[in-house]
Amino acid sequence: MEDIGKKIKRMLLYEGCFDWEKDGVFNPGVIVEENQVHIIYRAIKCENYSRLGYLKLKTDNEIEKYEYPVISPTEDYEKQGIEDPRITKIEDSYFITYTAYDGKNARIAIAESKNLLNFKKLGIISPNITFLEALKISEDNRYKDFWKKQIEERGENIIIWDKDGCLFPEKINGKYALLHRIEPDIQIVYFNDFFELKNKEFWEEYFRKIESKIVMRPKYKWEEEKIGAGAPPIKTEYGWFLLYHGVDKNRIYRAGLSLLDIENPQKEIARLPFPLFEPDYEWEKIGNVPNVVFPTGAFIKDEILYIFYGCADKRIGCAEIELKEINKILKRC
Repeated sequence: MEDIGKKIKRMLLYEGCFDWEKDGVFNPGVIVEENQVHIIYRAIKCENYSRLGYLKLKTDNEIEKYEYPVISPTEDYEKQGIEDPRITKIEDSYFITYTAYDGKNARIAIAESKNLLNFKKLGIISPNITFLEALKISEDNRYKDFWKKQIEERGENIIIWDKDGCLFPEKINGKYALLHRIEPDIQIVYFNDFFELKNKEFWEEYFRKIESKIVMRPKYKWEEEKIGAGAPPIKTEYGWFLLYHGVDKNRIYRAGLSLLDIENPQKEIARLPFPLFEPDYEWEKIGNVPNVVFPTGAFIKDEILYIFYGCADKRIGCAEIELKEINKILKRC
């Protein structure tokens, strides 16, 4: 992993303390407001139905814990779990994208908040298209081959699994933009409003040439199985920083970093050919799912990139690295 691993500081941030999160806290969405770090994270109890909890980092060493979940399953489409939140602020609203799981289908849903404690659920924004329907619609043979395998494993009437939804914090060429992951790649969808994403005809047209919607596909051995967007993209003078996860054939999850063009995020300027970091510590290796680092939140402050991530589906970690070190390596990619 070259020398970058030596440049990254990592720490175990939170392991949970309430009954409703006693079996795991992980995959945190993060946003900074007025020098305070707000964290919304996935939490599980023994039945493995996920809820979302809230933390506030008031200083480097002081954590304010919210006693109850801030979002719990209330709708049929999420009846077996609300998972893996990401936070994006657009104008004066916070939008939480999360994976809604009903026991059979895993899709992206969204909720809106003004204060990060009270939320209005806006429903599913993923395509309501089954694997079988996608096979009939799409013109792309690579995806068709993959969907045939999914049908063998899950059944033809399962709705296409769509995860890792990350909103861009501003419009691109006049439209909102969402990164999402229909395995094994990261795609992008542009839209005028969230109601458009509930239109089946909109998604049918999207699926016809889904290859043209790809932002990134697995490229290196450490990410050969699949990749997924991590934290919402961060705008810099060089381009959009995109943290993502990559999975290899041994099901080890590692953190990656790429740089995307500001005006056309489908143009990849650079990508680290090796992981930014990988499971090294015991608290990253041992848990409900072993050998996982899963970045889902990040921000830049004082020329340092802070990365918040899930550790083995059990704990929350935080990593930090100086921007100059990242830029130095990206320039060589």
